[in-house]
Amino acid sequence: MDLADSGGSTIESRDPLDPGRVASPSRERGGDRAGMLAYDLRFATDHFSGIGTHAFCLLQALLELPGPERYAVLWNPALTNTRFDIGPLRRHPRVTWFERSYAPLSPGGLLGVGRWLKQIRPSVYFSPFYLLPVAPGCPSVLTVHDVWPLRLPYGLEAWKRGLYRLLLRRATRARFMITSSEFSRREIGDLVRVDTGRIRVVRLGVPPARDAFDARRPARLPDGPFALVVGVNFPYKNLETLARAWNHLGSEAPLRLVAAGREDPRFPRLGSLAGERGISVLGPVGQSELEWLYANAVMLLFPTLYEGFGFPMVEAFVHGLPVVASDIPPLRELGNGSARFVDPRDEAAWASAVVELARDEPARRRMREAGLERAGQLTYRATAEATLAVLREAVAEERAA
Repeated sequence: MDLADSGGSTIESRDPLDPGRVASPSRERGGDRAGMLAYDLRFATDHFSGIGTHAFCLLQALLELPGPERYAVLWNPALTNTRFDIGPLRRHPRVTWFERSYAPLSPGGLLGVGRWLKQIRPSVYFSPFYLLPVAPGCPSVLTVHDVWPLRLPYGLEAWKRGLYRLLLRRATRARFMITSSEFSRREIGDLVRVDTGRIRVVRLGVPPARDAFDARRPARLPDGPFALVVGVNFPYKNLETLARAWNHLGSEAPLRLVAAGREDPRFPRLGSLAGERGISVLGPVGQSELEWLYANAVMLLFPTLYEGFGFPMVEAFVHGLPVVASDIPPLRELGNGSARFVDPRDEAAWASAVVELARDEPARRRMREAGLERAGQLTYRATAEATLAVLREAVAEERAA
């Protein structure tokens, strides 16, 4: 958690049809805001990888939906954004663009956004994150994808875990919370002690294809067919089970195991767990390299013990990549008949599943077709429609109060 404050100085709001022209003072003060939804786009920056992608893709999809809604989009131009082209969003005829240098994760930012919203006077405030602005003056809808730091005793230092719990408890004051699976809905209700009737499940969509990068083979990757595992080496990602499975297979392993993702030095590397036998650990890779890995792997292995959603599985479906995954509720919920499920703690079962699937090309073809079909169901249009329904519900409740 980055609790540094970037200051909070004001940058004038911009005319949505001409970003170079400063909007009139009456627009800055608010004017008639009936039907305007405040959308916090400040998370669509390089610091927030997955959340940033979700924030950007969701606003794109919302603006493509029919309806009378207009959007007051909150932006911080001081933050680094090299991934998203925000120009079309700020020029959209249903968008009024507001810029101020409030840091998304700072206490000062929470105070500043509350004052900002009172000036804009929207019907509802939406955030793709879980931080509730101070005294926003309108109903809020926040997003909590998972609460694994409260369920698992590692990943955050004790003081950060305590702060996280405090901020989540504060988020329960929002009109609604949105999460991405029924499993996470139950977990939030249990661990944050919030009425699950105030939590809405909205599935994440598959981000639209972007042409900003070309697939590139990682330079450190050995030749030969491989199974892919993606993610940080936190204990709940359960890489130890894969290491034991490869040790179990020994020289009979039909594939090399390739791991891509950030490594936390507090926890063992996958290669050291398996004595480097038949395993290549690439560490963090760029988007171009990750694209190549998804496109060229024989299968994705997802041995995780805990997920709120399971985005690596979705990425595999998009690429027609067969998936062997842990038999846990959120992945069953997401897989919907498109993956092979295995007891997450049974290394012999993982070894058998890898060998069987590697040798069964017809089974891989069937899984490819099922995965592509499932990916086709997970559209950002559907995500936007479900999100807009929650925002409209929040507005209707406020008007009826």
